[in-house]
Order: sequence, then structure tokens, then C-alpha cells
Amino acid sequence: MLIKIIAIFSAFIMIFVNLFTSETPKAESGDIMIEEKPAANALHTYDELNGAAGSKFYIERPKEDALNTVNGSDFGMSAGNDDNYEAFKAALDYCRTHSGTQLKLENGIYNVKNKATLELKDFKDILIDGCGASLVFSNVVSGFSVSGCDCVEIRNLKFDWDWDSKPLSDIVTVTNANPGNKELDLIFRDREADENTIFAAITQCDPETFTYGAKRGTREDYIYQHPECIVSAAKTDKNTLHIRHNGSFSDLKNGEVYILRHYVYDTAFMGISASRNITVNGISLYGYPGSGFIVNGKASHFQIINSYIGINPEYKDTRHTSLGADAIHIVNTDGCFNIENNDISGQGDDALNVHDGLGCADEIIANKIKLTASAFLVEVGDTLGFRDQKFNETDITATVIAKEQLPGNCCLLTFDKDLEGIVGKDYIAFSLEYDSGNYTIRNNYIHENRARGFLLQSSNGLCENNTFYKLDMQAIKVVMDISRGLWYEGTGVDRLVIRNNKFELCTYARGGEVITIDTNLDGKTAVSQPFTNIEITDNTFVDFPQYVLKANNINGLVFKNNTINTGSTFEREFIRGKSLFGQYCSNITFENNDYTPNIKQIAKAEKIRTWAEINSQLL
Repeated sequence: MLIKIIAIFSAFIMIFVNLFTSETPKAESGDIMIEEKPAANALHTYDELNGAAGSKFYIERPKEDALNTVNGSDFGMSAGNDDNYEAFKAALDYCRTHSGTQLKLENGIYNVKNKATLELKDFKDILIDGCGASLVFSNVVSGFSVSGCDCVEIRNLKFDWDWDSKPLSDIVTVTNANPGNKELDLIFRDREADENTIFAAITQCDPETFTYGAKRGTREDYIYQHPECIVSAAKTDKNTLHIRHNGSFSDLKNGEVYILRHYVYDTAFMGISASRNITVNGISLYGYPGSGFIVNGKASHFQIINSYIGINPEYKDTRHTSLGADAIHIVNTDGCFNIENNDISGQGDDALNVHDGLGCADEIIANKIKLTASAFLVEVGDTLGFRDQKFNETDITATVIAKEQLPGNCCLLTFDKDLEGIVGKDYIAFSLEYDSGNYTIRNNYIHENRARGFLLQSSNGLCENNTFYKLDMQAIKVVMDISRGLWYEGTGVDRLVIRNNKFELCTYARGGEVITIDTNLDGKTAVSQPFTNIEITDNTFVDFPQYVLKANNINGLVFKNNTINTGSTFEREFIRGKSLFGQYCSNITFENNDYTPNIKQIAKAEKIRTWAEINSQLL
């Protein structure tokens, strides 16, 4: 009888497959990048990176035994100095004018009161070897700027932050919450309360581990965006601040534990721009009041490998934030990068965000467009392309001949042709000058940070053999995302391989799906398919609260040979372990996935055609 029912059900589904077969042809991918090996160079060696679909690129590194060596002590650096800023700056200035140099530091702890950003500018064939030394920073300015460099490696260095003078965050517990009177008390766990403390953001955390994200219920407020929300903060005893607010904190409950960040996007540890062949190898970044690495401005052929971005293990009981924001943010580059063998945790935002910027057209008059954006790099001479308000492709391109910066992330661009009546209001502009694609991300351990693991918003990527553990939100998000006033990013993705990764306890705090492929046009979904040819294969998903996958706006998705165990940490829900497919999906392969426990109707879809196409593969 059961066999007969299954046969009838199979026939029923196949009728729908035949009736509603997708008429959308499968998208073709672009050319595969295969670079030639670098020419022989007595001062260089190189790493060969093999990416998606047989792509290949090379990152050159300085050859240690061919370099002339100088020591930090030659310039006055000493662990005994109160401040090594000027001495370290002098050592870097020497490297600028002496290509082919290795700068070595003696092991020790060096205070660096960074009065201004330390510049690695126009370096060529330079190796900076810390030999295990620690540099402790204390001022809220960017740590390093790398620009105009070629073939530079920084290795074996530890970077810490002076928590005694400027703590990055505190653990606080809510007591005496009185929403009616708009007041509450915050008890500081690890240090004395300070009435003058900086309130930047407050995020609910696990009350046992003090890591970002409380199970299925994170409350959060980005205070710096509306500082008027705190009316007053008064110290009532050694460890307690009495807070009066404007109602913003009315949902905070007694007994809840929070990470109170004092810095968010204030600065960055290292910016890399207009450079190539840059390697960061075997460093430890224990803390900084902002992002870790920001790579932009047409940088290419760069890598962060064998490194640790997380809380200093010596202070794991009293420090609970590594960075105020993203660990690694890659935007408007020429791509060809490698993120490998890293341990990343404890930061206040995503582990890795890779994308190129977008801009929205607000006003079009003749050949001038007023454009709003957040991370949109455009210069005179650049050529832009345009998509319409629903992110459909157009064949419109134009070259910028003049640029005027305006307040509020706006600019006025003058083009080489009249665009009035051709480009409409809310059309989306993107640059044809940048492509942050062609990359490998492998063997990383991403864990216990706020927000997402990887935002993969550029093409030709390989993401393999990574472990994601107890993330606040999604482990991987492939997105084109415009949120007016906040961010404008993601130009579409073609050819992305996500394989042999392990995902455990992901979306621990926010719920939602472990992997998301989707669009956001200021709260609306695009009607196009900016995502093509994405493979999610041979991964292991363990212990998560809702969907394993949500996909939309994609042509050509393979979800195959994955192992899905919904686990026991979260309460049972009908949708746990299933996948959800949106209206704008086509050419989906969904097969040979192993589920524990077994679930029926594994795939849900907004269109019956998509539902039939996918579920027919399960029989």
C-alpha cells in the first residue's frame, strides 16, 4: 500500500514537472581566470592559488634569504620604551626608500602610542618579521595604511589594544528595569562603572560564555546612531550605572546580560589600497576599536593567512570583544585574494564581507546625476553601468567626466552623454572599473561573533573546508543589498562554489537560515536573477533553528550531497532543516542530501513550478 501511495505521489509530481518546467535557459558563466606564472625574480617567491572551476592566480612574496636585514633596534625600538611610535615610523620610512629589505623586531612587548596612521607607502620587496613581538596600541586612529606597495609581507607579529586606558567593551547585567519610568541599572562585571563611558552599541550575549548572541533572542541597540536615547548615566555604586533613557531600552529585561561596546566603526586596524602582492601571515590581532582589515581602491593579489583575529587568550575571562566591527572587509578591488587557515572570532560584525559598491540615482538632469551611496568608489574617467529600479540589466553605460562630492554620502556626477530620459530615478549604478572576484577562502575557523560569517557578494569564488560555529546570524550570505541610508553593496554573483564546510549552531541568536541567497532593494525583492551558477555541495549542517537554505533571484543552483542534522539545541519547528525557494528561482538541482531526522517535503517554494521541479528530484 505504501509503495502504491509513493508511486501515485511520484506520478503527480512528475505531471507538474512536465506542465511547469522552467523555460528560463541556464545562465552561462564568464571566462575562467588562468594567470601565467610570474616571471623569474631573484627577490620573489610566489603562492599558487587554485580556485573555482580550475581558475588560477598567483600572489608573489618577498624571498627572505635575498633581502638585506635591518633591526627595529637600529631605529630605537625597545620593549623598555614608553612609546615606540616614532622609532617604528622611522623604521618604516627606511623601508620606503630601501627596496629589498627585511625589517626584524626582537621579541618583546612594545607600546605604540599611535599619534597618526603608520604608513607603508610605496614599499617594494619588503618583509616585516615581528619574530613574535607584540605591539600595543592606545589611540583611536587607523593603525596602518598600505598603499602603492608591491610584494610586501607582514608576519609573526602580535597586535593588542590598551584595555586599561580605553576598554573596547564591557559585560553588563540589567537590573531594576522600569519601562514605565524609562530607567534601568547596568551592573558592570569586570571593572568599575564609569559615568563617562562611551555608549556605542549594546548587544545581548550568552550569559554563560559571554559571547555574542543569546539563544534565539538577541536584543540590540546601535546607540551611536541616536545618542539622545540615553538621557543620563549616574554611578550609584562601584559597579553600577543608573540609566535614564527615552524608551529605547524598554525591552531590556532584568537578568539579561549584554556586551556594551564603546567603539563600533570608529577606525580600522589596517587599510590596504592601490597595492598588489600583499601577504599578512601568522599575525595575531587581539583588539582594535573598529574593523580589522579594509581592502579597497583597486588592490589585488593579497592574502591573510595563518592568522588569529580574536580575544587575547591571556585575558579570555575579562575581555569579550576583539574588534568593534568587521574582521575583513573587501570592497572595490581587483580581486585575486586568499583567506586561509585563520581563526576569527569575537568581533562586533561580520567575519568577512566581499563586494563592490552600488549607488542609487536620486536626480537626473541632462548629463548630470545626483547619486547616493556608502561604499561606491568612482573617479573621473571611470565608466559606470546601470540597472533599473528592480535590478534588471540594461545596456546603459556612461563615462564620468566630472565629480562633485556632496553632503550625506552623495555626489554629483557629470557624464559624457545626456542620460535624462534614459536613466530613471532609483536606477542603480555600478562601476565597470572594479571586480572583487576570483578568490579562495579555505580552512578557516569562524566562531562566536556578532552578525554573519561570510558575505560573499562577488563572483568566481571558492569557499571550502571552513568551520562555522555558534554564529549570531547566517554563516554565509550571498546578497545584493540596498538599505537606504546604511549600505549599498553587491553587484551580483556568478560561479561560486561552497563545499566541504561544517556549519554548527549557526543563526544561534537570530534564527533564520544557515545560508541565504537573496536580494534587498530597500525592503523589496528584485525581480531579476543577479545570482548564477552557485554550487553548495558536500557540506555538513549541524544543530540550527530553522531553514538550512533560503534562495531567491538565482538561475542555476546545485544543492547536493550535503548532510543535514537539525540537532537538539533548538525546539522543534515545522521548517527546521527544510530549504525555501523564492519566486525568482530557476534551474535548481537538489539531490542526494542526507537528513537526520528524516523530514517530508524537504523543499518549500513560492511557485508551484519550482516546488515541483525540486521535490521531484527527491523521489
